[in-house]
Amino acid sequence: MKRYVWILLGLLALLFVSSALGETSITFTPEQPRLGDYVDVIVTPGRDQPESIAWALLCDGEEIFSGKPETHLTASFRPRREGTYTLSVTLGYGKKDTETAEISVPVSGIAPAQESREVLYSQKDGWWADKVYSKKHKRSVQKSGCALFALSHALQRMGISDPSVIPDALAATYSRFYINERGTDNEGLIRQASLDYDFVTQNDLIESEKEIATCLKRGDLFSFSIVIGHIALADGLSEDGTKVHIVDSAASATYERINKYKIKGHIYYRAEDGTFIEAVNPEDLPGIRWFFETGEYSGMEYWMDLSYCAWRGMRLIRSPWLKANLGDGLKGVIPEYAGALITKVVRDENAVRVPTRDLRLGNAEAGAPQIALITAKKGTRLLDGNGKALSGAKRIPYGSMVLLLENDRDLLYAWWDGSFGFLARKDTELLSSMEDFETGLISVNGKTSGSVEVTVHMNPKADSKKTTAWKPGTPVAVADRQGEFLLLEGKGIRGWVHEKYYTPDTGKPSTED
Repeated sequence: MKRYVWILLGLLALLFVSSALGETSITFTPEQPRLGDYVDVIVTPGRDQPESIAWALLCDGEEIFSGKPETHLTASFRPRREGTYTLSVTLGYGKKDTETAEISVPVSGIAPAQESREVLYSQKDGWWADKVYSKKHKRSVQKSGCALFALSHALQRMGISDPSVIPDALAATYSRFYINERGTDNEGLIRQASLDYDFVTQNDLIESEKEIATCLKRGDLFSFSIVIGHIALADGLSEDGTKVHIVDSAASATYERINKYKIKGHIYYRAEDGTFIEAVNPEDLPGIRWFFETGEYSGMEYWMDLSYCAWRGMRLIRSPWLKANLGDGLKGVIPEYAGALITKVVRDENAVRVPTRDLRLGNAEAGAPQIALITAKKGTRLLDGNGKALSGAKRIPYGSMVLLLENDRDLLYAWWDGSFGFLARKDTELLSSMEDFETGLISVNGKTSGSVEVTVHMNPKADSKKTTAWKPGTPVAVADRQGEFLLLEGKGIRGWVHEKYYTPDTGKPSTED
């Protein structure tokens, strides 16, 4: 009797083990992938967690990839041609204990190109491996194109979505900026792209937390060296002003170099309750993909400390921040000088004087930009966010007018003479653009030509200090009058001139210097 009991127990145990083993299964999404789609794969082992998994991929019988053992049971790939793919995996459970499984993945049709303000490219997904960056140096977009991905992300976030801004198209256009054994000359790349795509940049990196935060709040972007040898994009600031939002085409590179060089850079993701949680490893970032063909993690959005980003230094990418309608719609212009009445702007190498009231700051639908008048008798300087004078920037003379990009309590962030920086509020007087004003020309004895200069005074008195001088024919606008003196604006300077040196326009305001 005991014998039968032991046999029965053995059969039950065998039945239990057999049912527990099952078969290894492979599932993928989407169900009908197209050329260029991200195909996400999940492998479910038929028994306990395997020690390793090796991935292999064929297309119509031709080997595409065969890899060494890994540990990832979830992975992705991007088909680069149409056909029937065979995806197989080999699971290792011990020295000679392996199990294989495979699945057929039919790929037909072509996925639309990735273009939008929210696009996030994965540089290391295999798709870009055969896209040439530098033919001379045998470099692909996948291998060395991080600066191109950051630029593409920036351009598309500025609303430029056409085939020319896709990374491989940018590679063809800007291949000259690849430097062998150094990577991309990002300064040269961004400077040239600013001319081609009508945005503003500057040569110096911004290293001030205050200025970076100011720029990000107003919608500016930054292409910057997030770690040694790798470029990413910064496109936002957290509500508390401590974290910068990062768009990174190759998160693997960032993690690898932070660990390799022991950099004190921390990567965070935002939880549903709004708190920031550190992602110590790439796997900690929700939604990140790992590609079995490259062994790399995908592009990812995450957050880093503002202090870290400022330490790295940030390269400005600013959408056309000043706009004017010069007869062809509201478009970006570059200021040559500013005034509360008249501002001179340049577009397509054409310089035009326009009423400041008609200008628009950035994407503001209404309201002209505010002007600050320099009232410090010895003039002042633009400052960086740390309170130091900008290197290379000239002193702004008394009576000059600057355009304000931001006027928030103690913050005056301004443009003058091609530079952006902060101003001490005590050195300025805020002005608003005027609706109605008279324009005219500087004249001597009624003549609007000649070489004799007319003195511009600090006060409405003949013996008051000189601020500047204007030649006859200089276009001016009238801001005020006191007795025989007129408060005039001309060439970005405001000062007092005796009325005898002024001839009013007979028609519309002059639009030429």
